[in-house]
Amino acid sequence: MPRPFKFRLETVLKLRKQNEDKHKRIVAGRIRQLNAVRQRMAAQERQIAAETEAVRSSRARGAISIEALARGRHWLTHLQRGLLETQGHARVIKAHLAQERSDLARAAKEAKALEKLKERQRLRHDQEERRAETRELDEMSILRFRPPQPIVTRSASRTETNVAGVSDKQPSRSDRPW
Repeated sequence: MPRPFKFRLETVLKLRKQNEDKHKRIVAGRIRQLNAVRQRMAAQERQIAAETEAVRSSRARGAISIEALARGRHWLTHLQRGLLETQGHARVIKAHLAQERSDLARAAKEAKALEKLKERQRLRHDQEERRAETRELDEMSILRFRPPQPIVTRSASRTETNVAGVSDKQPSRSDRPW
């Protein structure tokens, strides 16, 4: 009966796969963060565009007070500063994401190496099992279909004869006719 395949480093492989999964979750979380920051940047850009248009339209309607103009400029400056901070935050997240992706690639490579080793050992095990099974079947065939053995008898002159009745021994000097 064939023995089952057992990979001795199965525990290490499981740990490496868990490590790879952990890195996948980290990368996915970082991508979610980056998407949220990009959405926030888009919202800030829309808000800046809307505020700029509001200042222009108020100028086009007529006289605008210096206080309203200063307040509008101050608010635009505040929005632009917030956008710059958000862009800086996005660059930091991208840098972290690049590092985490390289960590993920390394973890995946380590797990893949053990998976390849496991597969090679499984193939070797299967080949050995097939060879052993073939040897066992060959041995059973030989034992089952053995040709009949010749019957050996002893004669009175102590010469041994085979199945055909021919003597296997050389005749002695006394047995020779000449």
